[in-house]
Amino acid sequence: MAGYARRLLILLTALAAGASFAQGDPPFWRDLSPTMQGVLGPIEAEWAGMDEERRLKWIAIGQHYDTLTPGEQQNLLSRMRAWVQLSPAQRELARDRYRQWLAIPAEQREALRERWQEYQNLPPEERARIRAGDHR
Repeated sequence: MAGYARRLLILLTALAAGASFAQGDPPFWRDLSPTMQGVLGPIEAEWAGMDEERRLKWIAIGQHYDTLTPGEQQNLLSRMRAWVQLSPAQRELARDRYRQWLAIPAEQREALRERWQEYQNLPPEERARIRAGDHR
């Protein structure tokens, strides 16, 4: 449930960030504070090609950055770097999968999260065996 609250906070922050820019005037990279540029650095090369909605979402994520633990911050930066490495088709596939995830009832998503955590806690050899299709 904490994940839901965190996503809601990010969404609300994104909406507030949108209010700080003139309507129809997308936030340019040069308009971002040095701190925000540092946080969003992994996606700088993508910035000029993004539409305003995506820019505002990234700004909201950047504004939320300081509330994350150091581990969560590293995870966010790692995911941003991985995202910019994806092709447009791979990004669209990721978005589709996320939409599918959101279509799953909340209690089923929670059960899947728990199963994923259990899998993550297995020894590497056991995870490799499962990936190979041996589900003993």
